[in-house]
Amino acid sequence: MREIIIASHGDFSKGIKHMVEMIAGQQKNITTYSLVEGEAATDFADILSKKVEENPTKEYVILTDLYGASVCSAMLALKKYDNVHLFAGTNMNLIMELIFMPVPLQPKDIEYLIECGRQGISYVEVVQNEDEDF
Repeated sequence: MREIIIASHGDFSKGIKHMVEMIAGQQKNITTYSLVEGEAATDFADILSKKVEENPTKEYVILTDLYGASVCSAMLALKKYDNVHLFAGTNMNLIMELIFMPVPLQPKDIEYLIECGRQGISYVEVVQNEDEDF
């Protein structure tokens, strides 16, 4: 079994979960954490650490918003557990692929997820076909 935790500054985590559920339906295995002003991400990491210790056979995939920022840095402490994966810079492509991946993640799956996330970033230009009349 896998639990996906989307952890972010502000309500990004709630918003992206909502977007995923609009496309893929309700996701009972996704939880969110939103860091708000005055809180410490390490407090959530401590709560999550206890949960991981109590469920050593469950796979935890933590998706954070910004590499090196406070949320990601706090979650880094959870990498001491073999059943925890941590990604930074999450986007819809990565999450949509992840929810359909078999458990547990394999090294090739991790590389694939990263590539999917990268493919989700594009610069969009209008290319006019000279044969078309607008």
